[in-house]
Amino acid sequence: MKSNKIVFQVLNTDYTNLLLEYYSDNKDHLEIWHPTTPKDFYTFKYQKSKVQERIHLMSKRESMHILMLDKAQTKMIGHCNYTKIKDGRCWLGYSIAKEFEGKGLMYKAIKQTANFMFNNYAITEIRAGILPHNHRSKKLVERLDFKYIDEPDKLEINGKLWTYDTYLLSL
Repeated sequence: MKSNKIVFQVLNTDYTNLLLEYYSDNKDHLEIWHPTTPKDFYTFKYQKSKVQERIHLMSKRESMHILMLDKAQTKMIGHCNYTKIKDGRCWLGYSIAKEFEGKGLMYKAIKQTANFMFNNYAITEIRAGILPHNHRSKKLVERLDFKYIDEPDKLEINGKLWTYDTYLLSL
């Protein structure tokens, strides 16, 4: 998968350093949206272990983790993760580096990767959990034709339990 400005790569151990750099460089930007991170999250050892865990899940077709890289493939721009794949359904998680926010890249990335999932994983429904105060993400998923469904759920972020809204994209 390619775009004019980004290259998509399926996660593998070769990208562990890029993941660590991405999360470290964007810590303040991402921590307000992501689940609470363990103490060693910003270490190579932790990221390598997490990559290996995700590769194992991908080998069982239970998840798909796609990185968004710059053209030179030396910098991670963001990611699209499709997890909990089962019975034609999955959950979408995504993030983008602060410096690339608002440029339409995540729209293109989700559009392309969702099509990949529909075509290669027999997915018929993709769900996304969005925090109510994350207006940028709400606008993004609505632009991608995700529909709000009244199935709120909870997620811990920085030690606080938040209720998020669920959006659904279906074939």
